[in-house]
Amino acid sequence: MKSYRLILVLVLITGVLSNCEDAFEYSPYAANVKDSYKNVGVQNIKSIQINNDQSKDEFSFAVFADSHYNYHELDGAVSDVDKRDEIDFVVVNGDISEHGYLKEFELFHDQMETLNVPYLTTIGNHDYRSNGEKIYSDMYGAKNYSFVYHNCLFIMWDNVFWESNKYPDFEWLEQQLQTEEAYSHIFVICHIPPFGSQFDDESEQKYTNLMSKYDVDLSIHGHTHSYYYSKYYNDGVDYLVVGTIMQSEYAIINVIKESYSVERIKY
Repeated sequence: MKSYRLILVLVLITGVLSNCEDAFEYSPYAANVKDSYKNVGVQNIKSIQINNDQSKDEFSFAVFADSHYNYHELDGAVSDVDKRDEIDFVVVNGDISEHGYLKEFELFHDQMETLNVPYLTTIGNHDYRSNGEKIYSDMYGAKNYSFVYHNCLFIMWDNVFWESNKYPDFEWLEQQLQTEEAYSHIFVICHIPPFGSQFDDESEQKYTNLMSKYDVDLSIHGHTHSYYYSKYYNDGVDYLVVGTIMQSEYAIINVIKESYSVERIKY
């Protein structure tokens, strides 16, 4: 009788596990990104470029920041963007995860994929935690990249100091800015503002010098979880820090010919 009961228990356990194939697929620290989640960033840039009409001089893009694990608020932001016909794409400016766990990245992408428009990302300091750097690279590609949209140059730059254990690539940043093209606007997008944590005096000066030297129109950030928009250094460069998704907030940048405006969105 005991042997029969043992066999029955084993059969039941096997049946449960076979119906829960993902239950023990990986630990929270695993980094085995599934093929369906790979190269999302590359694919989305291609989608954006399909609508890249250089003669068009009016468009809008949204910027999210610091969603972390707040999927309810993120869903609200996605729903709000989907109600707006004017937005061409969304930039998520770092800290798309809290602990750098694979499941966090997957849940984030599953929600963002429901957008009516493509989305792009920069890496944040929380995204470097655990195996987050590898997961991020597998899903979104290069951490430093640039692209042109409607004659505007977008530079997406990894400026995480502490969690990355490396110095941001200022040389790469300047190479992108050293362009002979007459772009309508230059937008530099990176997670941490130069007047926030992680930047020491030398790196802050280096960054702000580059922004003013190459006439960057707008430097866009997150990280501080509080909204800011002004000429912080009084050098002609606008600095925007987007409020956190955790507080049901994001921003829209409207580009209109030779000017642009910033909208603070509360939803």
